[in-house]
Amino acid sequence: MISPYFSVVIPTFNRSDLFPYTVQSILNQTFEDFEIVLSDNCSSDNTPEIAQQFKDPRFKYVRTPRHFTIADSCEFVRMKASGRSIILLSDDDVLMKRALERYAAETEDCDTDFLFSSIAEYRDASYPGLDKNSVTCPGFSGSSRVLSADEFVRPLFKLKPKFFMHPSACIFPKKIADYVERRTGRFFWTNGMEYSAFPICAVLAKRIVKIDLPLAILGRTAKTWGTNMGLCNPGKEKIQELINDVDHIRRFAPLHNFTMINLMTEGMLTAKHLFPNEFATYEFDERRYLRSTMRELRKREAVGVDVSAEINETLQYSSKYPDMESDLRSTNGREESKKASLVHLIRSGIEKSLGRKVRERIHAFQLRQQLERGMAGQRFRASGDAFGFSNILECSKFFDKWVVTPESNRPSPSWAAQGGSMARS
Repeated sequence: MISPYFSVVIPTFNRSDLFPYTVQSILNQTFEDFEIVLSDNCSSDNTPEIAQQFKDPRFKYVRTPRHFTIADSCEFVRMKASGRSIILLSDDDVLMKRALERYAAETEDCDTDFLFSSIAEYRDASYPGLDKNSVTCPGFSGSSRVLSADEFVRPLFKLKPKFFMHPSACIFPKKIADYVERRTGRFFWTNGMEYSAFPICAVLAKRIVKIDLPLAILGRTAKTWGTNMGLCNPGKEKIQELINDVDHIRRFAPLHNFTMINLMTEGMLTAKHLFPNEFATYEFDERRYLRSTMRELRKREAVGVDVSAEINETLQYSSKYPDMESDLRSTNGREESKKASLVHLIRSGIEKSLGRKVRERIHAFQLRQQLERGMAGQRFRASGDAFGFSNILECSKFFDKWVVTPESNRPSPSWAAQGGSMARS
């Protein structure tokens, strides 16, 4: 049997209200040579019944033998993929309908085996903050360019990532994933699995391509890890529920907290351990790691999360750098977080006093003029109430109309003149 061009693999757990949008966004694709593998991580809701509604022969439903951690769940569904290229799509994200078409064109025209695009962010009606049912789109040019492995990897080890490498917007080859599995035992290793798997892909790929066009939309919901662990305080019970779903072992990260910076660090240092020769020239910036960790912890503290144990651990570890200790103990980070919270409250008050609907109507009128003039490439935020969408799938249709048009989705013909990385495997 001929393998499909793409395998879109979707790990899910208790999100029967969200994953149908994700699946449907793939079934809506203009490029039709794909398979979808939805992997149910032993959900206790009606996920199996909802999955049965999809009758397309390219859709396959599988279930894990027991409840896995996030990394194990991703590895389980990755091993079910048979396509030449794989996309690990989160169950609350979607792809634009021309995404696979553009990915396939870039793969063939640029002779690439690892590529990624920009990504927009949609906050649904359950989002615990301002800007519910709205989307933020980054500025973009619509063009593509070839990157070197060094340009992709080095900023990560300096903890100053140059690109937003969310799994839903990354395409990696099955042959590299299989090679990594044969050499190390698996492909996805850590809670922040993209920070180990994708740097490895970068140093092994024959060419890396960045598409400067938002071909995926990241969902921000009340159930999203990033929303609950980074943007708000959902309460001890919810935090514990999220933490129970991840691997608690830290093999290489100096600290043992659940900050995003620690997920990134554990991933990168795991990659360096697994492929020491390929990552020999990349040094981890531990000082920046400690400062970044403390900033993230102070932000969590400012919204009422008890991170005293994590802060104490960071301070104890930082004693190896005496010149840093006073800065880390400073209340500056705490005060900045309080200021951010105050700005949030002030903004809420202003919105109430001016009338949110009136303000949104004015903004929507201005944005519509911008879009009609073909200026979608400028960063913008759009309200679903103003533009007629109420979920992430409808939001993607808004993008299909105004942003990822046939013209903007055309591959750049000048990629070859920009150089590329050489295979290192």
